[in-house]
Amino acid sequence: MKSEFRRFFLNLRREMDEECIKEKSEKIIANLIASDLYKNSQTIFVYLSKNKEVDTYDFIKKAIADGKKIYVPKIKDHKMLAVELDDLGNLDQGPFDIPTSQSLDFIRDPDLTICPALSFDYDKNRLGYGGGFYDKFLAENTTTKVGLMISKFWSIKIPAEPWDIKMDYIITENKFF
Repeated sequence: MKSEFRRFFLNLRREMDEECIKEKSEKIIANLIASDLYKNSQTIFVYLSKNKEVDTYDFIKKAIADGKKIYVPKIKDHKMLAVELDDLGNLDQGPFDIPTSQSLDFIRDPDLTICPALSFDYDKNRLGYGGGFYDKFLAENTTTKVGLMISKFWSIKIPAEPWDIKMDYIITENKFF
């Protein structure tokens, strides 16, 4: 069932216009930066966007400029770590063609974790890519969990397994809840 959902949302995303994604990403990031979640966080774990995900690069630049400590995913020994990123110029390609930091300094329990997804539902369930990396990370770390999503990608109900971790908040270009 989830694999059918994934196929559907990947196709929907592929068909979306780059300019539309850029415009909606800017609104989503503005909503995130305006939030108390952002203002009250010193350590932020955030994905490096690719393949028409909500764009996080401007967010990362702003957060670094604001003095926040930024951490990005690094897969090591089949586990995802939150490794420090102090400059977007210091990126490597990691497993699954995911950009990552060259740093090996990692953090546990970041104040804020910003998760990628193909979709979220109204119960704040997340449809990820199927690797389970975020669910394992979130199960082992105490952090405020935020999903970023273009509202066109809402699901009514995502089938959830016992190990699936719900988000605390979802931010779209129109809403914060």
